Amino acid sequence: MLVRKTPYRATATGQAYLGLLRKVKSLESEIGESTNKRPTIKIAINRDSLDLYFLDLLSDRECSELFSLEIIADDQNNTLEYLKSGLVDMCISSEKKPLANHTATYLGDMIYCLVCSPYFHKSYFSKNISKDSLASAPLVIFDKSDKLQHSFLKDNFAIEPSASISQMPSVKSFKTAILGGFGYGLIPILDIEKELTQKKIIEILPSKRFKVPLYLHQWEYQKDYIKFFTKKLFKASEKLT
Repeated sequence: MLVRKTPYRATATGQAYLGLLRKVKSLESEIGESTNKRPTIKIAINRDSLDLYFLDLLSDRECSELFSLEIIADDQNNTLEYLKSGLVDMCISSEKKPLANHTATYLGDMIYCLVCSPYFHKSYFSKNISKDSLASAPLVIFDKSDKLQHSFLKDNFAIEPSASISQMPSVKSFKTAILGGFGYGLIPILDIEKELTQKKIIEILPSKRFKVPLYLHQWEYQKDYIKFFTKKLFKASEKLT
């Protein structure tokens, strides 16, 4: 049932049993609902989604009165693993292909801009934006799992950043660090529209924006409160493009 290599994962047969287990747990939860026990939705979600459009759900009283939430935050390239292992009921992932007995619904694209502060731009990019200037300028990343900046630079300029790198493991600290001049990095345009308008932040390469498609993965069988949740989520994700 298990592939005994770290990290452990279910075999194809194990995945089938996990699907059966979810059905049993779902039926058990319906019994719990009849005793007025509020159900819990478990979801794995990327941090940019969590701290941007998903906030609409967290501030929605209809949602808070209907169910509880258990959230795991991780990179969009990793969230599907939590669903595969049965740790969550659904996830938001950059993976398009659904698991067996699951659906994958497109939510939209999270569009990232390569940005820095005006002072940083003057210090490192005043002459030009080149492979050398990008490779030598300090970079800000989220954490060790964050490959977004490296993928962007490798795909567009065939470079690996070699200068100092600052790790800022929250959406707010990441943005604040770039505004403060610690380095440059990719931030969702959804999060910096105001700062761009006010010229508090400079888009280094307006012609090269990075799109990350996002999909909601969930089990095909959906109870009413799950359907209500996904309806709210689809509405909130309309902020994506």
